[in-house]
Parts: sequence; C-alpha cells; structure tokens
Amino acid sequence: MKKILTILLLIGVVSFGCQEQVITQLEVGRSKLLDAGLTLEAVEHLERAEQEEQNKVEPRALLVIAYSNALSSGAARVHKVDARYKSERDRRIGELGEFEMKKILQILDERHRIQKDAMQILIDKGAPAVPFVLEDLVKNRYRHVHGDFIHILQEIGSPAIQDILEAAGGSKTPSAMKIQLVRIIGEIGDTSASAGLGTLQNATADEGLKMEINTALYLLGDEGSEEKIIEGLTNSNVVVRRAAAKSMIFLKEHPTTKMIEALEDSDDTVRRDIAIALRKYPDAGAVDNLVAILTNGSSLNTKQASMDTLNHYAENGLADGLAARLIELLTDPKVINHEDRLRIVQLLKKSALIKQIRDADEYDNLPHKLYDFYEGTETNDMVRDELNQLLLQLDEDG
Repeated sequence: MKKILTILLLIGVVSFGCQEQVITQLEVGRSKLLDAGLTLEAVEHLERAEQEEQNKVEPRALLVIAYSNALSSGAARVHKVDARYKSERDRRIGELGEFEMKKILQILDERHRIQKDAMQILIDKGAPAVPFVLEDLVKNRYRHVHGDFIHILQEIGSPAIQDILEAAGGSKTPSAMKIQLVRIIGEIGDTSASAGLGTLQNATADEGLKMEINTALYLLGDEGSEEKIIEGLTNSNVVVRRAAAKSMIFLKEHPTTKMIEALEDSDDTVRRDIAIALRKYPDAGAVDNLVAILTNGSSLNTKQASMDTLNHYAENGLADGLAARLIELLTDPKVINHEDRLRIVQLLKKSALIKQIRDADEYDNLPHKLYDFYEGTETNDMVRDELNQLLLQLDEDG
C-alpha cells in the first residue's frame, strides 16, 4: 500500500512539475522574433498569443515589430504575404496606444536585431509617440539607447517640436538634457521653432543652454547669433565653451585663429570638438596644437580626432614635415605613455605620412631613426609590432 501511495505522489509531483513548465505562445513568438530571427514563424505564434493572452500589450507590440521586420528583410515578399503584413502593420501602428509604445521603447533597450524596425514604428507613429520618448529621455531611462531615441525625434521632425520645446523648458528636465533637446530642434531645421526658442532663451538663466539656443537659432537662419557663438569660445563657463566649440562646424565664417587657440582649452570636450571642426575648416597654423594633443592629457577620443585631422592635413599638403616631427616626438624619452607612442606610429603608417618619410631629405634619414628606435629603445610589444609593420611598409615602398 505504501508503495502505491509513493508512486501516486511521485506521479502527482511530476505532473505538477510539467504543468509549471508549459511554454506559452507569447514566449515562443518572442524568442523566435528577438533571439532566433525566425520572423515568419514568430508571427504565427504571436497572432495566437494575441488571442490567448489576457494582457494584449506585449503580443501586440511584438506583432507590429514582427510584421515590420518581415517586410524590411524581404521575407514577407518571398513568402507572398507582404500585402497582408503591410496592411496589418499600417493598421496596428494607427492603433498603437500608450502601453504598446512604452513596451516598444523597453524592447529597444534590449537591443535586438529588430532595432531599426522598432524605431521605424515609432517614427511612423509620429507625434503621438513623442511624449513617451521624451519621458524616457527626461527621466534618464534606458540610457544606453538614448541615441536611438534622439534619432526617432529627429526623424519625426516638425510634429515633435512643440513637445520638445515644452520638455526643454520643463523644471524637471536636467540641464544636460535641455541642451540635447535644443540641439535636436536645431537639427530638425524647422524655422517655426524660432519663436519658441527665443522665449525659452529669455526665460532661462542657464548660460550653457542660452549658448545652445544661439546655435539652434543660427541653424534656423538667424545669422545674428554667429558672433555670440564665436565669443562663447572664450567664456569662463565651460558649458558655454563646450556649446560654442560644438557649433564651430556649422558656422559659415569660421574663426580659425580662435579655434586654434581653443585647442589648448583646459576642457577635453572643447579640444575634441575643435579638432573635429578644424578638419572641416583646415588651417596649417593648427598643426602645432594638434600635435601637442597627441601626448597631453587629452582623452582617447580627442587624440583620435587630432590624429584624423593631422592625417587630413597631410593628405592635402597642409602639414609639410609632419612625419619628421612625429618621429622626433616618438623617440622623445619624455613620451612615457606607450599608448601615445602607439598612436603616433599608427599615424605614421598612413599613406600621406609614408610618402613624407620616403620623400624626405636623405640626410634626415628618417627610416634609419625609426629602425634605431625599434632596435635599441622601444620595449613595448604592441608599439614594436606597429613599428615593424611600418618599417616593412617603408621597405616595400622603397
């Protein structure tokens, strides 16, 4: 009798365990769409899930993404369901409500292969999606996909402007986000936003925000803002200088003398944006300060911006003798950071610098200086590997 009872109990436990492990249509559809990339199969499961699930939000959000992905990937056309999928997609985008849009924003934060399709849904939804995108930006949710949210607002364009202006003026919006929102308005380029920007500028005491508004107004056609932007490069407020430096790339009249001086700014972000702007508006007088950035306390991004600009100058004949200067810098014992030396060698490997080394006066003997440094001084393996590649390239070109 005890054996029978034990067996029955075990059967009951196993049966209960099996019931607990039932996989729903929603789970299967979600996995096939987001993980496996089996979109057409996902649609079948998600359509059934929409009927079965009491809470329709997730299956509906996933379904409109699945229809979108099947269309954009061409799978729907291959299987001759594109007409139905397009009709379903259009209908469902029109019917998207607050909770479905918030679910799509949440899915975007997970970063799947359907990222662009999910973004396009909100872009196509247009103005009704804007408050929810802005809410996540202002409250700093899903921070690592803020770039995607900003792209959505830019693509929605003019219909988003009023909501963006209101958020930019909101008391609960962080200062850095206000600056970003004003930047979005400038990039949208709708001149109807000028009045709202002017009102916001008059209402704020934040000097950094005022400067960003100057840039947005300039992009919208107010050329009178240009002088204010240029003056911002020397402002004592670092936020103002950052906004002004980022704006340099947009100005028609580029103040290269002040830009070259700004390469020595105490703020890394200012130096980076100026180095980028000087690539668009070249000036041979910038070479000294650009070279200095390669070994000062600048960030990797700023040093890379300087490298790219120096290479651009070399390619366009604006940096004669740069290769010799870089080799002198490379072999200077004061350059103790091997990563700085690595970047210098990587710059020397660019075609324009290779040509300078090859064409240099034979008495300068630049290849020999590199060889001596490789053989007798450099000890870091990564730098030595790059140097070896450079020397081999010089042998080939020779």
